[in-house]
Amino acid sequence: MEQHIVTQLLTCMDESHRVVKPNDAEESALPSDKRNSEAKSEGSNRGPSYVLVIGATNRPDAIDPTLRRPGRFDREIALGIPDENARAQILSVLTRNLRVEDAFDVMKIASSTPGFVGADLATLTNKEGNLAMKRIIDVRKLELLGELADGEDAEEWWRKPWSPEEMANLSINMADFEV
Repeated sequence: MEQHIVTQLLTCMDESHRVVKPNDAEESALPSDKRNSEAKSEGSNRGPSYVLVIGATNRPDAIDPTLRRPGRFDREIALGIPDENARAQILSVLTRNLRVEDAFDVMKIASSTPGFVGADLATLTNKEGNLAMKRIIDVRKLELLGELADGEDAEEWWRKPWSPEEMANLSINMADFEV
C-alpha cells in the first residue's frame, strides 16, 4: 500500500510541472465572438500556475529514495533538537499569554528539558496549566468548604462565583512546572 501511495505522489508531482493551457478543441467549439471576449478577459492576466509541495517527517531515513532524487523536492532542511536557548525561546512563546508568577524561571525549565522539541514543550506547558487549574480549584474548594454554615450543602461549593480579586490572583507558578 505504501508503494502505491508513493507512486501516486510521484505521478502528481511530475504532472504538476506541466503548464496547464485551455484545450484548443474546447476553445474552437465556442462561437467566435464568445472566444474573443473570453480571450480579452483572460488575456494577459493569466500567468503560469505554481504548486508548492512541502513534506515533513521525523524519520528521514524511512523516506522512499525516489522522493529524494533531484527534481522532486529541491531542498531538504534538517531541523535538529533545540538547544537550551532555543528551548527557552520556545517556552517564552508558549507562556507569553499565560499569567505566571514573578519567580517563574524559563531558563531553569529549559535547562531541565534536554532533548525536548517544540511539541514536547507545548505538551509540558499544557500539562502545567492543567496542574495549575487543579491546584487553584483544590485550594478554593477547601476554603469554601471551611466557610460553609451548618445546613449548607457541601456539594454546592463549585456554584459560588469567583470574585474579581480571586480572578486577579490566578497564576501559574514554578511548582506547577516542577510537578
